[in-house]
Amino acid sequence: VLASFVVIAACKKKDDNCNEEKLTAAFVFDYPDTVDVNEVFNLNVNYVVDNSCGEFSEFEAEKFGNVLEVKLKTNYVGFNCDDEFEEKSASYPIAFTDPGVYELKFWIAENEFESYSIVAID
Repeated sequence: VLASFVVIAACKKKDDNCNEEKLTAAFVFDYPDTVDVNEVFNLNVNYVVDNSCGEFSEFEAEKFGNVLEVKLKTNYVGFNCDDEFEEKSASYPIAFTDPGVYELKFWIAENEFESYSIVAID
């Protein structure tokens, strides 16, 4: 809440450079149990922005064996934003090169991830 106040207070003039990037909780509601090896599958990832100036920025991913940790970043640009939450979605393309069970972990809060299991088959 305090960070939002600072951004709003700092972005009152049109000539201010109002740009903030931050991590945003991400959820996958519809994902397959199995996928074919080497085939790209697009996961539909849902997230909520804090105001009308929030837009998808990028996915940041780290792989540890068969575990993939994914963080969704949003970018807030502008000074004249409607202060209401808005649900949005982004496509995350994913492919597995080897058969096996994979765990996808999407960031939802500091040191907290939502986990999903997908089996890659030949």
